[in-house]
Amino acid sequence: MGDLLRVENLRVSFPGPEPEGALEILSGVNLVIQPGESVALVGPSGCGKSLLARALLGLLPDGAISSGDVFWRGERLDDRHGKPWSKVRGSGMALVLQEPQTGLNPVMTVGDQIAETVRTHFGVSSREARMRAVSLLTEMMVPDPETRAGFYPHQLSGGMRQRVLLAAAMACDPALLIADEPTTALDVTIQKEILGLISRVRGDRSMALLFISHDEDLVPLVAARQARMSGGRITMINSAEGPGRSSAEGKVPDTEKEPGIPAAAGVDCPVLKARDLVAGYSMLTTGLDDPSGNAKRRIQAPVAGVDIDLFAGRALGLAGETGCGKTTLARALSRHLAPAAGTLELEDEDFRAVTGHRLRLLRRRVQLLFQDPAGSLNPRQIIGHALVEASDNKDPARAVELLEEVGLSADMFRRFPHELSGGQRQRVALARSLSADPKVLIADEPTSALDNQSRDRVLSLLRRTMERRGLALLVISHDFRVLEAICGRISVMYGGLIVESFPVNKGTSFRHPYTLEMMAASPAALKSNPRLLSEAGNRAAEHNPPSDHGCPRAGRCLLQKSHCAMELPPLLEVTEGHYLRCPEA
Repeated sequence: MGDLLRVENLRVSFPGPEPEGALEILSGVNLVIQPGESVALVGPSGCGKSLLARALLGLLPDGAISSGDVFWRGERLDDRHGKPWSKVRGSGMALVLQEPQTGLNPVMTVGDQIAETVRTHFGVSSREARMRAVSLLTEMMVPDPETRAGFYPHQLSGGMRQRVLLAAAMACDPALLIADEPTTALDVTIQKEILGLISRVRGDRSMALLFISHDEDLVPLVAARQARMSGGRITMINSAEGPGRSSAEGKVPDTEKEPGIPAAAGVDCPVLKARDLVAGYSMLTTGLDDPSGNAKRRIQAPVAGVDIDLFAGRALGLAGETGCGKTTLARALSRHLAPAAGTLELEDEDFRAVTGHRLRLLRRRVQLLFQDPAGSLNPRQIIGHALVEASDNKDPARAVELLEEVGLSADMFRRFPHELSGGQRQRVALARSLSADPKVLIADEPTSALDNQSRDRVLSLLRRTMERRGLALLVISHDFRVLEAICGRISVMYGGLIVESFPVNKGTSFRHPYTLEMMAASPAALKSNPRLLSEAGNRAAEHNPPSDHGCPRAGRCLLQKSHCAMELPPLLEVTEGHYLRCPEA
C-alpha cells in the first residue's frame, strides 16, 4: 500500500520589508501519512502548523511563495502545472478549523451549508442533499438533527457548531481529515466529547487523521504517532507515547500557591464583593402564546445569584463549562453589564448604584483581560499608541514602562498587533489593563489559545503582577491546571450558580457531581481510562435546559433525587473553607 500523503522539502515564505528579503515560515517540511493512520502535529504558536495545513490543501494566502512537493496517493499536486486541487479537496482531504464560527456562513442555516457541499460534489437534488445533511448531523450525535438543521450558527453552542463543521467535512467521505486545533476554545467536558467523536468517526470510516495542536497532553488520545514542529520545520517524529515530559507533570515557574482561604471577618475586607448577583440580557420574543403576536421582552439570566469576594493580592479561580455564565459574570462584576439584582460593592462603595461620570471612574479600577487579545486590540493602531490612549498619563515613556513591566522590549512600541505572537499580544493586553492602575483584574480565559510555554509565561507574569501591585485577581478558565497554578481558591460554576468552592492544596476531596465530571474529562484522566473517551464519542450532546426551580443539574445527574428538580440546595460549608451545593454528594 502506497503513501496517502507525502510532503517533501515544502517551503513557504512571504515578501519581507526589504525588496531583496523574504520571510520564510515553512523551512523544508517533510511528512508522510499512511492510509488510515492518525498523526498529531504539535508545536508552539507561530511555528507554522496552520500554514502547513493550508499548504496541503492548496489554500495558501495571496502573496505566498512556495516550493517543494506535495504528493497525494503518489500524484504530485501543483497548481503551476495545471493539476487542479479541487479533485483532492473534500473527497480527498477535508479541513476542520479551530473556530467553527469562522468556518460557517452566518446567514445560512447549518443544514443548508452541509447540503450545499453535498450538491456541489455529488450533483444530487436539493431533497437528497437535505436528507444527507440530516444523516450527517445524526452521525455526529447532534440532538434532534432535523430541527437543528434549520438553525443558524449563532443559535448553537461552540461544541454543537464544531459537530456541524465535522458533519460538513464528512459530507464527501474524505480519506484524510485535517483537524486544526479543533478543541482549543472548548471546555474540558465538551473537548472530551469532540475528541471522542473524532476518534469514533475516524475508526468507523477507516479515515486518516492529521490532528494539529499545541497541547501535547491531547496527543495520546487521538494519534498513534506525533510530529513535533518548531521554527517552520518538523524536528522529530515518534510514537504518541514516546519520550517527552507532559506539561501537566511539571510546575508552572514562579507560581507557588497561596493558602487562599478568605480571611476572617473584620480582619480583611474584600476589594470587590458581590452578593446574590443576577445578571443577564434583555431579549425580544415573538409572543407565540399571545393571539396578537406582539413581541414581548424577557430577561435571560446566565448569572442566577452568585456570591464572590475578591481580596487584594489573592487570586480566585472560576471554572465551568461554556455557557455557564462565567463571562457574563465577569462583565457584571466590571459593570460593563448592569446587574439585574443583588449587591455589588467596590472598596465599600455601591458599585451597582453609581452612574455617569462616577461609574466611568470606578470602572477603570476593574479591568478585563480577554481570551483573544487580537480581537481586543485595534489592528490599525500601533502598540504604543494603544497604551498611551488607555493611560491617564499620556507620556510615551509611561507606555515603555508598561511594556517593560510585562516583559516586552521598548521596540514593541511601534509594532502592530499582527506583528506579535499570541503570547506577546496577551502581554500587551495586560499592559493596557495595567495602564489604568486597577484594583481588580479579571482575566477571562487568558491562556486558552496559547501553547504550553506561552501559557506558563503569562501565568507567571499574572502572578508577579498580582503580588507587585496588590491586585485582586479573578482568573476564569475551564482548565483546572491553569487555576491550580496561580489561584488559592477555586469556585466551580454551573447553570449560573456556584456549585462548589474549595481551597487549593488543602487535601480537598472534590464532591459535587459536576466538579467530578470536569476532572474526569481532563486529558490525564482520559489517557488513564480510554473507555471514557469512547463513551463520549458515542453519546449525543446534552441539550436539555437546566431546571427553572431546582438544582441546575436536575435531569443530568446520577445522584438525582425526586426533590432535586423542585428546590435549589443552598451553598453550605461542609468542611473548613469547602462549600458545596449538593446534599447528596
